[in-house]
Amino acid sequence: MKCKGGRRREEGRGRAGWWQGSASKKPFDETLLRAGTPALPTRLPSFSSATQNLRAPQPQTDCEKGWRCKAGRWLCLLLLLAPQARAGEILGGRFKTVPDSLYVNQAFEIHFELEVTFGSEVEDVRITDFPNNPELITVGRLEPAAGSRVTRGTQTFTVHRFIAKARGHQPIDRVFQPHVHCMLVERRNAGFFSHWQSFPKQKPLEPFTLRVRPLPEAGRPADFSGAIGHFRINGRLSQHSVQPGDIVTLSLDLIGEGWLGDRAAMPAPPASPLFKSYPPKELLREATHLKSEQVFIPQSTNATEIAAARFSFFNPATERYEECVTGPFRLTFGATPAAAAAEEVRVIDTARPVASPPQTQLITREQVGQTLRHSVPLLVAGGGVLVAFFVFFLLAGTHRLLAASVGLLILAGGLGMGYRLRSKTTLATRHLARRAEVRFAPSQEGATLFTLNPGSTVVPLEQAGPWVRIDAAGRRGWLHADTLEHDAAP
Repeated sequence: MKCKGGRRREEGRGRAGWWQGSASKKPFDETLLRAGTPALPTRLPSFSSATQNLRAPQPQTDCEKGWRCKAGRWLCLLLLLAPQARAGEILGGRFKTVPDSLYVNQAFEIHFELEVTFGSEVEDVRITDFPNNPELITVGRLEPAAGSRVTRGTQTFTVHRFIAKARGHQPIDRVFQPHVHCMLVERRNAGFFSHWQSFPKQKPLEPFTLRVRPLPEAGRPADFSGAIGHFRINGRLSQHSVQPGDIVTLSLDLIGEGWLGDRAAMPAPPASPLFKSYPPKELLREATHLKSEQVFIPQSTNATEIAAARFSFFNPATERYEECVTGPFRLTFGATPAAAAAEEVRVIDTARPVASPPQTQLITREQVGQTLRHSVPLLVAGGGVLVAFFVFFLLAGTHRLLAASVGLLILAGGLGMGYRLRSKTTLATRHLARRAEVRFAPSQEGATLFTLNPGSTVVPLEQAGPWVRIDAAGRRGWLHADTLEHDAAP
């Protein structure tokens, strides 16, 4: 018993040393431990000890620790050696004017080209160190134009283009060093997914020379109003065959490309003592389009021609002052109306009378409405008679006295209702004593809707003071009560 107890205590101490890693009693095979594989204990522990073994974490061997360290080192090395995705760059940019040769107040375009890394987009483009004095030059908004893909040597990049409309107000000869500020947008790929990423960028651009020359003084017309470009003018008369005193309207249409000027007046023919003329009336004024009309009245038969209309402008393409002309406009005078009436001869054939064609009889809405109003009482009385006879013959076989009483009652009711409707229709129909204007509202200031002649039949609908709202063949309005006849229509 004593030996047995001692043996049990030694076994218990051996199990405790296995969990704590004691060196007095090793439950593992040292050969397998060095190889990295844990060995089973030489003697199986009890059930409770096995349960505790399952709950406890297993210690890591030196081999496992070494393998994980090597994997981490390789992963760090790969991350260091992996190529980093570079953000897009602005490669360059430049400005130019179209056309190259410019004059004061000439409308032109500023073209802006921006070269970026292939596949990159640009947003929020801003230009600094660029002429923005409104007294010197007016520049519109940069509008995007069609871009392109360009290959230069071994490099491929994207060219974004923008266009802005401009006009110089004063002579300019200056070199600008503009800078571009924008957001460069790129698509980044990560496996099967992709996303857009923006980078703020700025870059100095190529020097930009802006040269605007003044208009030449040589050859400038006296009536030059400042129009620059190329224009044409068209004119037409309202009539060509006239009599003295007739009204003739001359319509002029000036259209072209360029800039008409702020004070450009519509061209007009010079005044002539043979015509009475009125100032031109401007119908349309746009940046490159003008329309006007002018009235001429010939004073005698000698006024056979309206002078030509001229418009002067400066053409930058030819660098000369030019003029567009329309006219002159010819007029012809025919025979006077009195002479034409004297020459007219009317021939009447009396040998055989010509039968006049039968006139088409028209039925108005007023006649239809009046007929319906007079027919309703008759229809009601006739319906009452038919119903009375039907009831009488239906009940006469069994109850003669009842049939006669009910039939007479229905007959009297139908005839009485028809008479009452007839009286109401007759009393409601009125005639106009004199010509009357039917107005939109019961007031003399109300708008006139239509006019009724004396004797017209109307139906009063309502009354508001001295005004009566009437219905005249479906048309309704207000008229004064004094215009109605006081007696009812027969």
